[in-house]
Amino acid sequence: MQVRADNTAEGVARVTAAFDAFAEERALSTLLIGSVQVVLDELLSNTVKAGYPGGGPGTIEATFEVADGRLHVTLVDDGVEFDPLAREDPDLAAPLEERPIGGLGIYLVKQLMDDVAYERQDGWNRLRLAKKLEDPI
Repeated sequence: MQVRADNTAEGVARVTAAFDAFAEERALSTLLIGSVQVVLDELLSNTVKAGYPGGGPGTIEATFEVADGRLHVTLVDDGVEFDPLAREDPDLAAPLEERPIGGLGIYLVKQLMDDVAYERQDGWNRLRLAKKLEDPI
């Protein structure tokens, strides 16, 4: 299933609703659905907030597929180039006041998914995510 939406809160809601319908049609586990909903919320809200300086118009595309015992999610946007995987994971053992702001959301995404890969291609950010169906969290 593929869905295309504007880079707005309404667009994010459209993508998440499409995932919910996809998950229901395929009877995905509640735990897997919850994990992916957290991931979508984190990644799409970051895209809308930071990917379009000045709030200019843009497009987000999401593709959901089940293959080879895995759920595959691909998120594509035409926002500014940003590799969320380039940043080091936060030091969770460091005292809170010594930790830099940000980075926990992407860390959570990497913890919830089995595979996360980024590429920039032809002016589009492309984030590929995968999760084993039998191992939802």
